[in-house]
Amino acid sequence: MIRKKTDDRGEKLAPSFDKISNGMRKKKRQDMIFAYAVLIFPVIHFIVFWLCMNLSTVFLSFRSGNMQVGEWNNFRNYTGAFRAIFGIDKNEGMIMNWRALLNTLSLIPLSMFINLPVTLIFSFAIFRKIKGYTIYQIVLFLPAMISATVLCFVFKMFVNGNQAVFNKLLEAMNLEKIIPANNWLGDKHTAWPSMLVFSVWTGISTNIIYFGSSMARVPESIIESVQLDGASEMTIFNKIVLPILMPTICTMSISIVSGCFAWYMPSLLIDSNNQYITSLALIVITNTKSNNIGLASAWGVIIGVLGMIFITVFRKVLSKFSEEVEF
Repeated sequence: MIRKKTDDRGEKLAPSFDKISNGMRKKKRQDMIFAYAVLIFPVIHFIVFWLCMNLSTVFLSFRSGNMQVGEWNNFRNYTGAFRAIFGIDKNEGMIMNWRALLNTLSLIPLSMFINLPVTLIFSFAIFRKIKGYTIYQIVLFLPAMISATVLCFVFKMFVNGNQAVFNKLLEAMNLEKIIPANNWLGDKHTAWPSMLVFSVWTGISTNIIYFGSSMARVPESIIESVQLDGASEMTIFNKIVLPILMPTICTMSISIVSGCFAWYMPSLLIDSNNQYITSLALIVITNTKSNNIGLASAWGVIIGVLGMIFITVFRKVLSKFSEEVEF
């Protein structure tokens, strides 16, 4: 509110237009400075760690040898990669194999149809303070508080080796016959399923934080209203919580699917040389240490393009179910 000044005779004077205009320009300038100050770090981060790194990968994919003495070889790396995909030249398959492809693709249905629903159920149990929710919080938030290196080491000790805790439990129940001769991570039939179990456990903790924050948006008055009408917890979950969470679910689904194409850390920490638990991203990363950086970069570009196409189509499908719910 602007106070009007008076002259010596008590007559009111109109506020100066220039003064008001200068004040507005100053405030606008301050707002712009604040906005740029907030945005400068993420912009630099994007330029350095996304744009420059991806451009360098594309650049190296047209070279042979290592980064220092490599020579231009046009599209030879890409032709070699596609020849390996279609089985024409198996020598180029050292960077990628079908087991890595199938392992990576199997992460998508696991994440969407097991990890995501389980996370939603436990998030709702914690949100509604259903009996035993404190135990869920401790068990499920544990992976988020412990280093990934420690988790992988503990998991390997739990399922692998003669003194593995899981094997001791099976022996106590007289089920030692089902223990693989090469242990769970060494047998081709049980190695990757064991890694999938590990992925479900460690993948739930972070998603619970997001879903829990979204469930906090649900007005308590709406829940109390439907409870007065006799609605059960299942009805509250299906009819109220899920519609409100649908935009968050769709966003998290896209993030989960995109993360599957970059999944490598657990396999790298547990055993990077184990061919049964490998993935596309792990093969590309481990082969960057070889002299043929160009071929590894070409595989990285191909995997990135295929993943982008898959995620774009997936996002289009999900957009039909992600209408914002207002209340």
